[in-house]
Amino acid sequence: MKRKSINLALIISSVLLPLLPNISHATGMVPETTVLLIDEAEGGGSMNVKNTDDKAALLYTTIQEIDGSSNKGAMLVATQPIVRLEAGQTQRVRFVLNTTEPLQVEQYKRVIFEGIPQAKAVGKKQIITTIRQNLPVIIHPKGLPEFTTPWEKLEWKAQGNVLTVTNPSPYVVRMSPQVVTKPSKISGSFDKTFILPGETLTVHLKSSTTDKQVEMFPASRFGFEVGSYAASMK
Repeated sequence: MKRKSINLALIISSVLLPLLPNISHATGMVPETTVLLIDEAEGGGSMNVKNTDDKAALLYTTIQEIDGSSNKGAMLVATQPIVRLEAGQTQRVRFVLNTTEPLQVEQYKRVIFEGIPQAKAVGKKQIITTIRQNLPVIIHPKGLPEFTTPWEKLEWKAQGNVLTVTNPSPYVVRMSPQVVTKPSKISGSFDKTFILPGETLTVHLKSSTTDKQVEMFPASRFGFEVGSYAASMK
């Protein structure tokens, strides 16, 4: 299907690695990993981004804020939001973290790396195609112990056909949106693939249930599947 717009944006959102094209096979500006991890103790972080095209382009880096009552108090800034990369060149993009007070829980944002091709001569018509890599950002508070299985802290509750999950922990949990109750195998799907500290999500199941377990499909920090996990429901 043809698009009338001059600028055509292909947005590649890194949610769970198995649900997406492998970044190593992407074109344009390609980041080295599937998630940007920022440590408050270090005051920032960095990521290498490579221009895989055969022509020079501008690398445009932006930070996207995510709404959430506990997802505040941290500002992340790219030190070079716009930089020119030659064909095949790799740029180390650095980020500075500014906080209004010490963080108590992990913060979640998105970082967008967009490659903008060089414009042709004035007067010549052209269609500019830009490719965006949209990756999650997790900001880890200083002094908070690392915990590789934060989904174990989630609290689940079912009432009729309504299933709720609350994250009382200080960790961001990444997961597939699909859930299945056990043993009846009644399924549902959340509208997002992460749950913030202190956040509660609700999903309407396909039918009512009295099951006491729910099977979820968590993901690691980097979006890799780690198998299913069965949690108790109240």
